[in-house]
Amino acid sequence: MKYYPPIILFILILIGCKNQSAEVDLIISNVSVIDVISGNVTENQDVIINGSIINEIVNSNESNLTAKQHIIGKGKYLIPSLWDMHVHIQDSTYLKMFLDYGILGVRDMGGCASEPTDGCESLCAEKLNEWENAIVKGTLTGPLLYIAGTQLSGTGWPTSFSVLNRDEVDLAFEYNLNNKVDFIKVYEKIPWESYREIARLSQKYNLDFVGHVSEPFLLSDILDLGQKSIEHIREPIIYSFTNNSIELENFMVADDYTIEDREFVKPWIDDAENVIDAFKRNNAWFTPTMAVQFARSRYRDEKWINHPLRQQMPEPVNNGLKNHLTQMEKNEDKKGDALWWTALNKLVKRFNDEGIGLLAGSDAACEGGVPGFSLHEELKLMVDAGLSPLNALQTATINPIQFFKIDSAGEVKENYIANLILLDENPLESIENTLKINTVIRNGKIHTFK
Repeated sequence: MKYYPPIILFILILIGCKNQSAEVDLIISNVSVIDVISGNVTENQDVIINGSIINEIVNSNESNLTAKQHIIGKGKYLIPSLWDMHVHIQDSTYLKMFLDYGILGVRDMGGCASEPTDGCESLCAEKLNEWENAIVKGTLTGPLLYIAGTQLSGTGWPTSFSVLNRDEVDLAFEYNLNNKVDFIKVYEKIPWESYREIARLSQKYNLDFVGHVSEPFLLSDILDLGQKSIEHIREPIIYSFTNNSIELENFMVADDYTIEDREFVKPWIDDAENVIDAFKRNNAWFTPTMAVQFARSRYRDEKWINHPLRQQMPEPVNNGLKNHLTQMEKNEDKKGDALWWTALNKLVKRFNDEGIGLLAGSDAACEGGVPGFSLHEELKLMVDAGLSPLNALQTATINPIQFFKIDSAGEVKENYIANLILLDENPLESIENTLKINTVIRNGKIHTFK
């Protein structure tokens, strides 16, 4: 009898699997597979899944396997699952809402509310970690969670850590480290000495720090400190929307900038092109959260206001929407909002053209967002700004994977994690087709919609 060493025997077993001699867990047959890096679409593929891994992808006429579960993919399109890279989780109902919309990974951007508020901050890390542990154990269904914990701020906001000096920064880090956060979130009005200490401790503990930008500092200086992502459209990033001085002047004239306004923003304007270079040399990312900015103009959008999923959301969050609508109805700077919205569109387009990494983030339920659904709106808004459907899709698939440096994920590829969405229509033809979800597969298992 021939003897095979254990490693050779293991290889032969794998070859046997490749030769399709055994029943597999799941087959998606005759499907069109979308490569989210190149945009290539490969038709008539059988995607073979064992456990949580894509075991093999073969041409349909070469496959004769039997499977415990079989999904007929003819006429459908397979993409990797989506990420929402800016959320604030305030209720466990959000977890299923994410999954139902094909979002199997989220970056929770922090806060420490003990119960739901208006939707614009997160529950404390202790609760989110409790849910994350339950998800890992399989006792709760939800996406992969990356958690910021309590944000660092100089504003005095009650559910943030004050970091007005180095001692306060040290205490904030100690607390967040004890709560096993995945990264650090910075907010606003942070002194420069504290910013430098945040950067030092982040490097010491091998944590990324991300978030807003504190005035009056230059954004290029903050990026050179190591801040890995910038969130939202704010001063000073807005002034990088163009390198055309006439266009910038027209923007300021239209927005009624006074002499004092111009003096105040001049350092940021002078720094605007340095910002482009700083993003590139530091491999930093921008999360524009277009959906939450767009919400400023939706105070009469009845279809959005009465979205049926709002019935699943906590009452304080829905009350937050009502307050937002009232404020926007009374807003006396609608012209300014419109100008900034146009500038944001141009900024997103320019950053994409410059090769600066973009991340799709909805801000979840803040100012009327709908967890899960709003991420798809974010993708649509990016395309409206001038991105191709492929570029927009990348901001919610492969870009988050590269941001977090996750191995073997973010693509429909052999030996990669089987986190997938089966769509009825091609999202490369219309990004709105990401909403035409047929099946969501999480870690190789079919997600059940209830």
